[in-house]
Amino acid sequence: MLWLHVVQPNLTEGHYGYIADEYERHVILRGVNVETEQRNIPDDQDRPIDPLLYKGQCPVNKVVYQEPPTCGIDYGKGMYNMSDDWNSHNDFAQIRKWGLNVIRLCLSWSALEPTPGTYNEMYLQRVEQIVEWAAEQQVYVILDMHEDLYSRYIIGDREHEIPPYLTASDGQDGAPQWAVMTDDWPALALLGIGNLNLAMMRAFDHFYNNSIPPNITQGNAPGPGLQDHYIGAIASLAKRFVNNSAVLGYEIMNEPQPGTHSNQHTFSSDYLYPFYKRVIQAITGVRDNLPDCPKNAPTGTNCAYPNLGINDQHHLFFVEPTAVRNLLDFSPQNSVPFTSYTNVVYAPHVYTHVFTIDAVLHLNQSEYPPSFDYAYDTALNESVGLRTAILVTEFGCGANDDERLLVPTVESQDRAMVSAAIWPWKNNCFQAGCETSWSLYDSGISNGTVANQNGPERPNRVRIISRIHPRGVIGQLKQYFYNTTTSSFYMTVNCINRTSLALSDETLVYIPKRLNISTINITGEAKLKTVMNNPDGSRLVVINPTCNGRYDVFVANSTDEINELHEHIISNDFSDVKLIDHHAIKSSKIRTYELFQFLHSTAVKIGQSFAALSSKSINKFKAVQKAVEINTRDFQLQLNQFRN
Repeated sequence: MLWLHVVQPNLTEGHYGYIADEYERHVILRGVNVETEQRNIPDDQDRPIDPLLYKGQCPVNKVVYQEPPTCGIDYGKGMYNMSDDWNSHNDFAQIRKWGLNVIRLCLSWSALEPTPGTYNEMYLQRVEQIVEWAAEQQVYVILDMHEDLYSRYIIGDREHEIPPYLTASDGQDGAPQWAVMTDDWPALALLGIGNLNLAMMRAFDHFYNNSIPPNITQGNAPGPGLQDHYIGAIASLAKRFVNNSAVLGYEIMNEPQPGTHSNQHTFSSDYLYPFYKRVIQAITGVRDNLPDCPKNAPTGTNCAYPNLGINDQHHLFFVEPTAVRNLLDFSPQNSVPFTSYTNVVYAPHVYTHVFTIDAVLHLNQSEYPPSFDYAYDTALNESVGLRTAILVTEFGCGANDDERLLVPTVESQDRAMVSAAIWPWKNNCFQAGCETSWSLYDSGISNGTVANQNGPERPNRVRIISRIHPRGVIGQLKQYFYNTTTSSFYMTVNCINRTSLALSDETLVYIPKRLNISTINITGEAKLKTVMNNPDGSRLVVINPTCNGRYDVFVANSTDEINELHEHIISNDFSDVKLIDHHAIKSSKIRTYELFQFLHSTAVKIGQSFAALSSKSINKFKAVQKAVEINTRDFQLQLNQFRN
């Protein structure tokens, strides 16, 4: 597979940052999250790891699994020489059939390093097996170090009466048990909001401080602290895939939380992005014009993390803002470059009206966020400051909200020309209400303790997600849009001053099988070279630009529809890209951030009061009750002021 790299943003030249291939084509990646390897439930309730159990077969799908096993029973037969039917047990042939070309493979620190300093060889072999299956179908893989609320070993405190405003709250996945340091803060969340889980916040504080867990060995980790062990776990992946172009890159951490740090702007600058920088230094060997940190203190502030000898300067590193962005649709951070390594991709999540604060607190959804475009506009602005490309590594919703939520967010991605991966691929759901689950397939039918792997594709999701899109574009991509209702597509590209054109300088547009009767038209400074009919019924439109100016691509159900599209866009003038400033919603944005700050600071104060009280030998839950009493006297009144 072709190696991909980042073209950094250049507003003077008129473009945001983007991912490009070896032919300097602008690459659009459409993908899905595969979460089967994130190991977020007890081992006896999770899918097997041993790759031998997947060779030519698919392990039994037990109803206790949250997702069915990911399989490739016909691996080795070739890209189109295996069944891609819904019941084929060939997940990556199915992914290719949807027209998706990237997956985000959710992994787990607890599975990579279950014992301190020792990396799980069988788990690494399982990851390698999945990468091989993906590569056979020409699907890229993002290796995502997944965590949700730090660790599944944070278990909600339910043994005593819980004070007002707090709810027992569990972590979900991520850190191994030995890496969970909470100082006995209770696993209780303010208003039941997982981001405000007291124990989770304290655990993240220890992570950012690189605290040394008690009574553990360093083993093969590059240092004794939590970050050192985490970096060692990522390095175990990087060593295995350093020469593998099917691996697109590494997502350093899923949805990092700010811990008890109340100032989100300084937190990102002082803690989160310096942590990302250390990971990149360790894996790539890039020094950022800094001396090496001493090996006995590798996380210094004015030195580079020790080079672990991998020297991987091919792969991309995907960096997320804090999970606070999921609530706000913008990231309260100082968006400035933090590394001299250029292959960095900003990877926010977009869950407008799903996990934004209006949905979490049941506020008036007509006031904020202002639009579905807003989350993408702000993300693009943030990526410009960071000097990165952008790929939204999560979006999605329940199937009952497809028209209200999924269609507008996917169409916003097109308008922003942003690559993205939907959450999730498949899941198990065997009770009432499963028709509203998030996956692209129906769940299988259970038979006691087991079930078939999955049911059929959900037709409405096929209509929305399996769509016409550019795969690789020669020239400056100015706009593209697929209309979910009419199944029509248009794209505008400007290509000038390209020094030389080779036969390989081809723009590629993908058309899924279900739209194989569409009419294609190319106008302007390009010619239609051919339309490749793939064995799975999909088509690839191959276009040769002259690079003497603008060219347009139209795909629709008829010539008349193409003429209408042509009239609609051909007269458009495209000015250079510029930062977007939403003056009209500025006050609403500030008020929403203030609401989050109020909730976060209240939770932090409860935690700090608890720590002070419990240090005086007060019973733990009496300390919690007293801490809540001290810090919530006017809480409801202040909360109501934000609601009004």
